[in-house]
Amino acid sequence: MGSQAKPSGLAAVQRSIRSGPGMLTVKAGFTLLELLVSMTLMGLLAVAIHMGFRIGTNAWAKADSRLETLRTGYFSLDLLSRQIGSMVPYYSQQKINDAPVEVLLFQGVPKAMRFVSNFSAQSRGAGGLRLVEYFVSNSRDKGVNALLVNERLLPDDPSLSRFVFRDIFRGDNNAVAVNFFEFRARSDSLYLFQGVEQIQFQYFRPHLPNLEGPDNAKEHLPLAIEIQLRWKEAGIFSAQEFSVVVPTHATS
Repeated sequence: MGSQAKPSGLAAVQRSIRSGPGMLTVKAGFTLLELLVSMTLMGLLAVAIHMGFRIGTNAWAKADSRLETLRTGYFSLDLLSRQIGSMVPYYSQQKINDAPVEVLLFQGVPKAMRFVSNFSAQSRGAGGLRLVEYFVSNSRDKGVNALLVNERLLPDDPSLSRFVFRDIFRGDNNAVAVNFFEFRARSDSLYLFQGVEQIQFQYFRPHLPNLEGPDNAKEHLPLAIEIQLRWKEAGIFSAQEFSVVVPTHATS
């Protein structure tokens, strides 16, 4: 019979390793230690990505909130300048003991102001005169104050005597004096500045050269109005204290 070819030495060793009885079998794969190290590295990478995303999201939210606060502040300043600057000297026809008198519809106290303006905060295109009230009230954040605005179409003179003028009488030098109704927040009140510790109005009165003349007995609008704001910390304009002076541009 013909002789069979014998396998080479290397081929015989490889075949014995694959199929020989009692021999070790070589298999490809990861050890348990390698698997644990890989899982740990993947977990650290996931945590780092999550923290980076969270920091970026917080920074974006803070920047967006800051931008919105600045926009609100600039809108409030623009409204103050336009509405106070458009103040109108409106004299209402009222009576004292059935005698007709003219009453200037203006009230200016340290924490509030009431006046007539031809500029509307509700609609830039609205026409007619507006009865406007600026006053300090509780903010939506507890423990601080806010500057609120009430606005409505100017009522007729009989209506003014019912809910604006509480009492009209003669004061010193026979001048007309008025007690006004209180300022109250309404459902449509506009909040301009919130979270403010202190808000105060200051009025620059006109200088009357003839103190003995008829102008002395007549009330006049202020030449300008200063609004002072103070926060516990840096406010919307990165300052703890802020004030704005608005000329009235009105003659009465």
